[in-house]
Amino acid sequence: MKISEVKLNVHDLHKMKEFYCDKLGFELLEQAEHFFEIAAGESNILFERIDSTIDKQYHFAFNIPSNLFQQAKKWVQERVEILRADEQDEVYFEFLDAYACYFYDPEDNIIEFIARQGINPKVSTNAFSIQHVLNIAEINLTTDAILTVAERLKEYGITPLKDEEIRTDALTFMGNYEDGVHLLIGPSERMWYFSTKKAIVSPIEIRVDDHLQLCVSVNGEFAISHL
Repeated sequence: MKISEVKLNVHDLHKMKEFYCDKLGFELLEQAEHFFEIAAGESNILFERIDSTIDKQYHFAFNIPSNLFQQAKKWVQERVEILRADEQDEVYFEFLDAYACYFYDPEDNIIEFIARQGINPKVSTNAFSIQHVLNIAEINLTTDAILTVAERLKEYGITPLKDEEIRTDALTFMGNYEDGVHLLIGPSERMWYFSTKKAIVSPIEIRVDDHLQLCVSVNGEFAISHL
């Protein structure tokens, strides 16, 4: 499974474009009055303006080379405040064999850099740049109909990581370990790791492998279809 593109909603388009393109340096692919799109390695992210009265909140992770985690963390710290938990600014996930760190964007979305040691390739450099982002590694699907959404995903071949049970009170990682890419299904009101933000059901569109379209509407309704 690969996440080809996600469409996220934003309130302040100018501020978000300035952050992702000017501060972080992602390549701008296209822009118009109501949206802009960036390249994130093999994935794209389209940010579209939405009415400020509509609540939304996202978490997404970027895969980075397995040997550049510390360099990437230092790179982040030079540009934004890195998030901390229990006095730590990084975490090692044993079940993923991966190191990760977190930071906010201007609308308090939680961004993660993750270096999967057994999956992500190494590169022959000691200096990290935004061009080393490989792809979107994770994107959240916050829903209060977790079991229903999980069953729909399974119908399309997207199954829980390592055949784990679907959890209604925590995150469930959907997708194969070997792909290094996951959809994160979790309930609203769940506190995000390394954050004081609670998950809320948010409108989102996710294109998987260029042939599946996943969508959560403003009303929280989930849909999945072939493109």
